[in-house]
Amino acid sequence: MEYLLLAVVAGLAAVERKGFLQAMLSRPVALAPLTGLVLGDLRAGLLLGPPLELLWLGAVNLGAALPPHEALGSAAIVGGAVLAGRSLGTGVTPAVACLTVALVATLAVLGRRTDRTIEEQNVRLAARAESLLERGEFRAALRVNLAGLLLPFAASFVLAPIAAAAAAWLVPSALRRLPALAPPLALGWAALCGFAAAAGARAFRAQNGGQLFVTAVALSALLARMLGIWR
Repeated sequence: MEYLLLAVVAGLAAVERKGFLQAMLSRPVALAPLTGLVLGDLRAGLLLGPPLELLWLGAVNLGAALPPHEALGSAAIVGGAVLAGRSLGTGVTPAVACLTVALVATLAVLGRRTDRTIEEQNVRLAARAESLLERGEFRAALRVNLAGLLLPFAASFVLAPIAAAAAAWLVPSALRRLPALAPPLALGWAALCGFAAAAGARAFRAQNGGQLFVTAVALSALLARMLGIWR
């Protein structure tokens, strides 16, 4: 059931990302907590969402641009981390988070490749829909349009739970066999967060970006302390 829920969330996020609505709900900062909430671990989503958003802050879908598929990557990372932490009985620790990101983040690059294939197919579907509209076949044109939305949904529906399942098996296996990895992986998580912050600052070019960045860090730290994520 957990994998099905993850598949549906990832699929809907892929559609919202570019094909419908585009209310930024598929961005990591929103999608990660939503994925965690659906899987019963909101804390994990709040832990992973901010660094993933900063890491992929420059990955924006504008026009024909095909950046890394940050929505697919985020859903799979959060899903894999939650399931791995549940298997270990520890929840999503910094070590679990770091190892899951290392294993699953490349899925965002694979997602870009699937995006390219889907875009090429959608060009053909758009031409077919226009032809149907010219002939007055409105219902058939609507079905073709829905098929165009189904393609990104299906790709993420399949890929996200597969990647999460791999992480849910590999991460607990590695940490059980090599428990000494946990402390350096925790440091790795801190380093990853620092790298993500630097990447986000580089992508954020607003005139008052410095002030906004500091304010966001302060608010995030306050929220984390209130929720018990950071003590």
